[in-house]
Amino acid sequence: MEVLELKPVKNKTVRAYIFKKGRYEFPGDIKKLSKFLNEKNIKFITFDFDFDMKEFSKTDFARLLHDMDISYHQVDIPEYAMGYLYEEILEKEKLFKELVEEYQNLDDKESYKGLSLKNWIDMLRDEIQEKEINLSLKLRPQWIAKKMLDLARRYNSSEITFMHFVQEDICEDICSELAGILRNLNVRVVQYTKKHNIKHIVF
Repeated sequence: MEVLELKPVKNKTVRAYIFKKGRYEFPGDIKKLSKFLNEKNIKFITFDFDFDMKEFSKTDFARLLHDMDISYHQVDIPEYAMGYLYEEILEKEKLFKELVEEYQNLDDKESYKGLSLKNWIDMLRDEIQEKEINLSLKLRPQWIAKKMLDLARRYNSSEITFMHFVQEDICEDICSELAGILRNLNVRVVQYTKKHNIKHIVF
């Protein structure tokens, strides 16, 4: 079982190009992408996309990567880590629903019991939201960064450059956090995810 341990890659310069793409516009212009991969000497590609990797392996893009000897990987928080945290959230949500039902059935919601239940419900709602944010916007990008750096460590080169594709509808939540984590781990990050530089995307 993996442990979430974030450490810089020793004795290597690591560069990351982060792109956001709509699910149905991915990957874009294959010829321009191929040129970019070659010019930047991309070693591997990571995906934060909701798609089936077996189906992806049959695509022209996957064949291009195979021909260029570029490996590709879907990165995410491990199921066992996600499952443990999600189970905790589900238990609290169950309790939340039970308390809401009990509160709604009260005849006097302004009674001591009613006010106490209301406070408990509000506290539980905030706690659930906090745990969901921690899971999706803190722990998940940390695990993704760990997997990226683990991949970079496999290569003997002193300079490692990789690309990361993020599904557009989740990029707003995760891209800045992920880029910050990588930079703190001495990765040189170039983001093509912001409105001011989206026009510079080459494919």
